[in-house]
Amino acid sequence: MCANSDLGLAAVTHSESCLEASHQTINRSSVVNVEQAHRQPPSAVAMRLATAYIVSQAVNAATKLGIPDLLGDDAVTAVEIAQATGSQANMMRRLLRALAAFDVVTDLGAGKFGLTPVGQCLRSDVPNSVRPLVAMFGCDSFWQTFGSLTDCIKTGQNAYQILYGLDCSFAYYEKHADVAQIFDDAMSMVSAFTGPASAEAYDFARVKHIVDVGGGHGRFIASVLKAHPHLRGTLFDLPRVVEDAPKLLMKEGVSDRCEVVGGDMFTSVPAGGDIYLICQVIHDWDDEYASKVLRACRRAMAPAAKLVILDRVMPERIEPNPLIQADVLLDLRMLVGTRGGLERTADEFAALLTAAALRLERIIPTRMPASLVEASPT
Repeated sequence: MCANSDLGLAAVTHSESCLEASHQTINRSSVVNVEQAHRQPPSAVAMRLATAYIVSQAVNAATKLGIPDLLGDDAVTAVEIAQATGSQANMMRRLLRALAAFDVVTDLGAGKFGLTPVGQCLRSDVPNSVRPLVAMFGCDSFWQTFGSLTDCIKTGQNAYQILYGLDCSFAYYEKHADVAQIFDDAMSMVSAFTGPASAEAYDFARVKHIVDVGGGHGRFIASVLKAHPHLRGTLFDLPRVVEDAPKLLMKEGVSDRCEVVGGDMFTSVPAGGDIYLICQVIHDWDDEYASKVLRACRRAMAPAAKLVILDRVMPERIEPNPLIQADVLLDLRMLVGTRGGLERTADEFAALLTAAALRLERIIPTRMPASLVEASPT
């Protein structure tokens, strides 16, 4: 099952008009913010970093209350929003004021507010809304795990082991269906971005059959099949995860070309694929468990088949720029939430693949922060 793709931690790239507009706004704001940051003393920058979680919770509160949907394309007063959400008007005004300071809403004066292009992407009724990802990062069991970051670093355990006595976040999801649903919805949203990007970046012209290992609800494989009508596919994930996949595949118009199979990727995967796709799964696991997935794929692969991993490829040297910042934040998420999962460098991918009788062939960039790591059987 795929987990955390830019998951959200990374400037998820939108291909729809809402996202293009937000990119323009973010780009303009980034220039201003960088210039302002350079004028700020180091202590002010440090405090801005230390209080960033408050902004996250303000955005989460806005989506929980449905404020982006209430604003829509209109100008609405804080009093009207408070009435619609059953909130206190003075408290609502203060929340909206905070959101305006961070370019989520715009303060129109006279107590009225409207959505910015960034805020538009938080609506539930727009294409490629990021609302599901905000819900995931905002749910208590998700963001509170970072409160154990110090203990994780000192003990080598993840936060779910420390807080709940469970193996990792996936074990927690097995016991909490409501949180599992939030997570699955968020991953489907991420796949709606990564699927088209991967379909563009990789040459599927000579491929007949793809197997999506750990493919979740099927959003990723549906995007690839839609982009390449000659392809057939197999979606493979835990039985509880793929239970509703046929509905999505039917809605996307690819159900006649995609088989759905439930199973355990650590033991075996379906045979017969020309390409085995592993999308944002390997980073969830330490080398031992990641190797189990890769070996299961290797056993199913024909000599001419390829394996393609979609994941971040960490640079050997870290510098303070937004893309690398997104990489390292995702890596920390792996640290607190998974069984030894991490974001790997090219050399680390090569070593992992070699141990599974696979050879790294090339790394293909996509328009998303993640890359396609292609491997062949040795």
